[in-house]
Amino acid sequence: MPSPAPLLTNAQQQALQAVQRRGGHVREHSPAPAAIHVHFHPDWMVPDWMVPDWMVTDWVVQDQPLLALLCQQGRYQSQFESGRSNGSYSPQPQGERWQWEDQQFAGAYNQADPTERPVYGAVDLETLGYPAHQGYGAAPRFGSAYLQLHSAATARSSFCDPDSYWQPRHVGLWQQMDWQQLQCLQLSDPLDHYVEAQVHGGLLLARDVAAIWLDPCYRDTPLAQAVQHSGLPLRFHPGYRLQADQLAQASQYRGAEVAALLAELLQRAPGGLTPADLGQAQACHRYPAPLLKKAWHCIAHLGRQSG
Repeated sequence: MPSPAPLLTNAQQQALQAVQRRGGHVREHSPAPAAIHVHFHPDWMVPDWMVPDWMVTDWVVQDQPLLALLCQQGRYQSQFESGRSNGSYSPQPQGERWQWEDQQFAGAYNQADPTERPVYGAVDLETLGYPAHQGYGAAPRFGSAYLQLHSAATARSSFCDPDSYWQPRHVGLWQQMDWQQLQCLQLSDPLDHYVEAQVHGGLLLARDVAAIWLDPCYRDTPLAQAVQHSGLPLRFHPGYRLQADQLAQASQYRGAEVAALLAELLQRAPGGLTPADLGQAQACHRYPAPLLKKAWHCIAHLGRQSG
């Protein structure tokens, strides 16, 4: 059972009020709140180049996989705090993410402490009657693992359809969104088929998380043990595995350079490339982060073991 909701700071309340003003009228037949999924790469280390001197944090100093550190600290940090992102990384003043939050939340967070900023997730559309994701989560574009939040988190969340990258006009609180006519489903890339959620008020594992989902390649690993020691339910989806005969599709999807990287990694993973294999590549700091991100997109798009 979820714990009582947190008390929101003035900045967080103002941010939600700003979205409410933009969202328009409350819809009469809004569905019951759904779970929000927060995706991430569980074994990726945070590269030093992503963290400027003014934002050195424990995420970097302790040099641990994200999931292990998450279970230790018991809370999920926004990119303004952690210096990492699975999407657009630009928390510096006047950066793209900073500007978007300035516009979306009417400047509510401009002078706030970084700990007050929202964290980003996606709505579990399966519970709203849309096609089943078969356990892979609401937005696998951002990682093979995800935190499944209690549905109570929707009461302190704002939403946009599609992702904020697209500068969407469809924004609002839960009761203001049109859940019957989703704009994101019109986008050509299946990895873009999600409604973004901004969760205000912090994200604590013990309070907000109903389960942690992992790829089965992490079964019986220290990462899985870290989840078990946290006391949270651990679940596994069917898994991802990219095969060598899918490299031509990967080249068409994300380009020849990405396909070449995947081919190189497959030489060390003849049984197929899993999220753990990509995590090892990220940990060695040999490959540019944007290239690894696109490599993950190929695995997520082409490597599903179910569906």
